[in-house]
Amino acid sequence: MSALNIEPKKVFDFFKLIASVPHGSDNTAQITELCCKFARQRGLEYYCDKLGNVIIYKNASCGYESDEPVILQGHLDMVTVKTADCLKDLEKDGLDLKTDGKYLWAEGTSLGADDGIAVAMVLAVLDSDAIKHPPIEAVFTINEETGMDGAQFLDASKLDGKTMLNIDSEVEGVITCGCAGGAHVLAQFPLNSNTEELYCTELNISGLIGGHSGNEIHKNRANSNILMGKLLGEINAKTALRLVSINGGEKDNAIANASSCTIAFDEADRNVVLDAVLSFAKCSYEKYSSTDPEMDISVTEIGKTNVSAVDVKTSGNIITALSTVPDGVQTMSPDIEGLVESSLNLGVATTEGDTISLSFCLRSSATDEMAKMQSKLSEIITLNGGTVTVGGEYPAWEYKKDSVLREKAIAAYESLYATKPKLDVIHAGLECGLFADKIKDLDCISFGPNIPDIHTTNEKLDVASTQRVWEFLLKLLQSL
Repeated sequence: MSALNIEPKKVFDFFKLIASVPHGSDNTAQITELCCKFARQRGLEYYCDKLGNVIIYKNASCGYESDEPVILQGHLDMVTVKTADCLKDLEKDGLDLKTDGKYLWAEGTSLGADDGIAVAMVLAVLDSDAIKHPPIEAVFTINEETGMDGAQFLDASKLDGKTMLNIDSEVEGVITCGCAGGAHVLAQFPLNSNTEELYCTELNISGLIGGHSGNEIHKNRANSNILMGKLLGEINAKTALRLVSINGGEKDNAIANASSCTIAFDEADRNVVLDAVLSFAKCSYEKYSSTDPEMDISVTEIGKTNVSAVDVKTSGNIITALSTVPDGVQTMSPDIEGLVESSLNLGVATTEGDTISLSFCLRSSATDEMAKMQSKLSEIITLNGGTVTVGGEYPAWEYKKDSVLREKAIAAYESLYATKPKLDVIHAGLECGLFADKIKDLDCISFGPNIPDIHTTNEKLDVASTQRVWEFLLKLLQSL
């Protein structure tokens, strides 16, 4: 296999090797074997679990034998997307890498620099006899992109290290020192429906910006599901409504940008309903003029038709729940200015058969605040006749006020670039949270090179940035 002829050569050669085998989430068998084969060929001790997680061990270099082990960690899977005209089968084929010396990309597909560059860097460290380092425990996990299952079920007893370098960030010069934990909450309301001829109207909310419920929750954008709940609440206060259906949003971790709802009511209250919608729309347009300038709230009269509608009491309960559930930012961090500590997002509302379901994504970097949000949400749902199921929980990686590793990382960065790195805590999940939950007193940071447009066919890896992050990694390893 020909080299890419860009520096650091070993790192990019290993990246090309990784890219030569398919390694999308849930399709990591070949890259797992690649890592195991790498260890066998070099006589390195390794462990591979039944899921496909791999740990490779390397003894300390000369002079570092008495140091504590350091964990180097990245994930093996990538998000696989391709352009409409790309003929590759990403379940079977590798990637076609291209470079102009400034950037590295894959022709017609995503690149998988998230997190292939971490794997490549760690393999390059393990492959070298010249790099100075403490004992190394290199941890490669699977399926980070689809729920962090690899990290969740990894046997941490196989690790002795209390210091971990996670190379899974996409902005150079930023050292991540904490992240939010999360949970998914599913609320379900059984429907007591009857089919009869009723006067119906369809409500639609569309044109919202939406966005990621972690990275963009602080921007106070409108959530179409929450808006629909408040609209229904205002109408229901004026005339008794019967719900026919409500649907909105696509994923619980995305701010819903469009919702629709069909309602039935007494035809004599037609003007009351229309006036309520117009008044609500006017107020909403003003409130969200900056965040959601293309918002559109519309009403379409269906007229009398045979529909299966929920009874008035059950409809009222569901509307009460929809119009009162908390949404958006709940608390801000007391330690880090401007950081969202806790948030809640109603991402999806669906009507299927005899059930209306509401799917929420909860995030918090404080365990007690997560518990408070779950309790408050559950109380609202259950008081209004619904049931609550909590799943997909992952722990927060709480910011350590005192971190030896963080101080060493800052010092290493300053010695190289004569400036301080930015310290950050993100309102989204990282595998570091799962490791911190498994390993008592773990001291951890996350960093990485610039990777614009990750998870898209425009994904690129900044070559010069990769060179600097590699230099930083080697400097940090020497100082641990």
